[in-house]
Amino acid sequence: MTIRNTLLANLSTSLSGTSVSATSELPFTAGGVTLYNKNMKKLYLDNDQNQRTQLFSTIDNNDVFQQEILVNAYITVDAKNEPSDISNVITKVVNSRFSVANCYVRECEVTNTYADDRLTYNFEFRFLTL
Repeated sequence: MTIRNTLLANLSTSLSGTSVSATSELPFTAGGVTLYNKNMKKLYLDNDQNQRTQLFSTIDNNDVFQQEILVNAYITVDAKNEPSDISNVITKVVNSRFSVANCYVRECEVTNTYADDRLTYNFEFRFLTL
């Protein structure tokens, strides 16, 4: 199971009853418009991005590698009329990082951008494993 699937399963459950719902669709662009800008109040998770780095080289060829996995998520809302529970939604999305097991680092950075009366929350999940 990919980390994206784990996060999606957790977010589908934890966001039920809020003004935002999680979707299994990828955040692709259709007709020059990203889906998360077109379908506001939907959380879109991108595919996992993996990078593997060698930490230690050993004589017996049991080298130690670190794997870094990044997953981006997006939610767009109306900037003038934000949902009343948006802070709760953001907290639930950030806390979903704890649903991923066997990682020694589980981080989530949140940034936001304004464009055309829309506020987009960008979540970058970062997981490290050995």
